[in-house]
Amino acid sequence: MKTISVFSTLSISCLPTPSLVSAFTAVPSTTLSRKKSILSLSAPPTETTTHVTANPEANDKCWASHALLFSSLSDGVIPNTGARSFLRYSLVNTLLRELITRKEDTLSESVEFSPCNGPNIDALDNLEAVDLLYDRGQKFSSNDFVTNEEVDTWAHDSLKHLISNTKCDINVRVLYIPTAMYALNPQSANTPGKQRQRARADGKKRRTQLLKLLDELLSSNNDDSGPQFNLLATTLDLDDRSLKQPTGSEDTSLFPDNDNAALSTWCPHLIYVEGGNTFWLQHCIEKGDYSTLIKNACTGPSAAVYCGKSAGAIVAGSHVATATWKGWDDPSVVTGKETYDDWLDCKGFEFVGDRSFFPHMSDDWNDLVEEKVETQNLGENVYCLREEDACCVIGGKKVSLVISGPTPIN
Repeated sequence: MKTISVFSTLSISCLPTPSLVSAFTAVPSTTLSRKKSILSLSAPPTETTTHVTANPEANDKCWASHALLFSSLSDGVIPNTGARSFLRYSLVNTLLRELITRKEDTLSESVEFSPCNGPNIDALDNLEAVDLLYDRGQKFSSNDFVTNEEVDTWAHDSLKHLISNTKCDINVRVLYIPTAMYALNPQSANTPGKQRQRARADGKKRRTQLLKLLDELLSSNNDDSGPQFNLLATTLDLDDRSLKQPTGSEDTSLFPDNDNAALSTWCPHLIYVEGGNTFWLQHCIEKGDYSTLIKNACTGPSAAVYCGKSAGAIVAGSHVATATWKGWDDPSVVTGKETYDDWLDCKGFEFVGDRSFFPHMSDDWNDLVEEKVETQNLGENVYCLREEDACCVIGGKKVSLVISGPTPIN
């Protein structure tokens, strides 16, 4: 593990002070199949508000293709220009990969049905154009996600190219998972039914906030008279396996039929895991055997972008034990695992290799975090995310960087 950081009190990623950045570059190959990057790492001492970790020897299966992990959408992503830029970059990458796959299929069909004439030249030219655009997006350094200009220019060009390759709207599939916030509070004066009703209403509002952000990121350069990016969204509760609140089209065939399809054959472009009770979320993941489905959906060449807020960030990490540190989440909601000790050995998705996440960090937790890291032998493998922080993950490069937005005003 190569970690470059400067901290005044803790030898872990709590980000109370600026850090050094490790830059990375990618040298693209030129083949008709999807491009793979050759990564070279260097470490010029550039002082910024980011923290970068590179681990080129990590297991490919443990890293999400692209992920954004944070404590708060309203404080850590929406006002954070670097996080917004990275989210758009990640979505555009996913959409370009999908377009490349379609064009590869078209090219293969042209050869299959006309072997004597060879590949369709127009299809070949179109594929090469998308390949070049995709390769261009793999060359950015960590600094580019702080300054944003080059990344945003590439995203603008890519979105324009995507729209120019279609005569109809492009559906962007979003799977929203609010399960963590559906956990019942045994101390509440409200009935379970009333709690669920309020939680679902709150979840719907939060999903609307997310979709508004995504619409802003994708439609900033659209010509209103032409094709648009259309958000197809549905909500999946991992507890009862239900799919609810489809939006973006009246055509029901455009949405998944069941929970398994939502995470597999529907091929979501983005999976958003909401915050709430981490233990309830992890319990529902295990109960429904969703771990493999979610890992498969967020890794590999056709992966969805994973967005994890608070509890969603914790389960994306290596260990779920960080949810026990503050005592905010009530483990008694899970029968048979009612104490914090029951969760100390629980593993997460490992979307950032061996890194774990401690959201809602503040200086008040410094001593606690230092103690827990030492007693649980986590070394330097904990990212402590403040409200304004977002951890950006590029799995293909084994790179994670934390970008801080403006400090929230209480």
